[in-house]
Amino acid sequence: MIQSQRHPFVLLLLLALSVSDGFAQTRFQRASITVDATKPVGRRSPLLYGQFLEFMFEGVKFGLHAELLRNRSFDEQANAIGLPRYWERYPDDRNDDYALNFYWDDKISYPERTDSEIKPHSLRVDVGEGVTPRHGIFQSRIHLRAGVDYVCSVWLRTDDYDGQVTFALEQDDSRARIYSESTVTPFKGQWRQYKVHLKSLVNDPLARFVVLFNGKGRIWIDQISLMPGDALDGVRRDVFTRIKDLRPAFLRWPGGNVAQDYHWLWGVGPRDERTSWINLSWKNEVESGDFGTVEYIRLARNVGAEPTITVNVEGRGATADEAAAWVEYCNGSTATKYGALRAAHGYPEPFNVKLWEIGNEIWGDWVRGHSDADTYAQNLNRYAAAMRKVDPTIKLIAVGV
Repeated sequence: MIQSQRHPFVLLLLLALSVSDGFAQTRFQRASITVDATKPVGRRSPLLYGQFLEFMFEGVKFGLHAELLRNRSFDEQANAIGLPRYWERYPDDRNDDYALNFYWDDKISYPERTDSEIKPHSLRVDVGEGVTPRHGIFQSRIHLRAGVDYVCSVWLRTDDYDGQVTFALEQDDSRARIYSESTVTPFKGQWRQYKVHLKSLVNDPLARFVVLFNGKGRIWIDQISLMPGDALDGVRRDVFTRIKDLRPAFLRWPGGNVAQDYHWLWGVGPRDERTSWINLSWKNEVESGDFGTVEYIRLARNVGAEPTITVNVEGRGATADEAAAWVEYCNGSTATKYGALRAAHGYPEPFNVKLWEIGNEIWGDWVRGHSDADTYAQNLNRYAAAMRKVDPTIKLIAVGV
């Protein structure tokens, strides 16, 4: 009786071993694929591989773009002594130089405009007699390369300042070794731009840039810039070389999530006349308008890529008319409103941008203008109609939902 109870168990065990052995034999059978390269069955799009750019932390500013100075427009918040973000008192942060006083001025700025979402500011400096003869403001962490010509430009205004303003590159320590400096004498009256050239004979990845006030009176400073002379259309040469080495078929810009925040008029026209704006997608960082439509298109064409522009769909007040105006700025003749604006900015020939994407990640509640699929489809049709009315030859890319 006991043996009869064991027989089913033994049979089941033998059956399991048999199935396991058969599975082991079939599981590891080798598969093979034969490719006949003489018979193509489809063609890969030449635009399959590309890259995209976004105003994200230091992806553009201090990454791609060659500008070395932070907060060059003085629009970011000032500290207790009146110096805007990233700027420091020279030679140090001691506040006992009674001859130098700073004021974050929202009444006088260059350019004087009222259409900016950030109130424009300048830095006002009141200079008198004191105990520190070499005094002013500075920024640290300036990467200097030996032999490179650095172009410094600045807008100054004064009614009563007598003296000079000096711009210098220095070693950032107590020794303050001067690598290069140049001086201008401001004219009295309205805003005027000044340019000087600075060149270091040594490499110093942590140098400082200094503005010194060698005079008396009140002076305003705004839109200051320090650009390396080997930049390519405003782009760092080393970054440009690496992008070109990637051989991207297209470059997508301005984002990314930022595309749903961005208004293209922020980034056109003379560089010093562009507005600053708040990057709602990435920690409310203040962005400059330095890298805009023209700079982006030049970069794409210079690396051999097709420019692909992502328009803002209903985000932050965006409209189909705004998207169509962007197409007109890029592709319209000089007989059109925005084609004429492009020509006034120095580019009479159309850019002929053919690839346009309608929005970015519209399904996500992390972007401005997000919606459901039906609403996006309706917006897509409206935007497509408005944009193709300006240029019927453009190719549109829709957002997946």
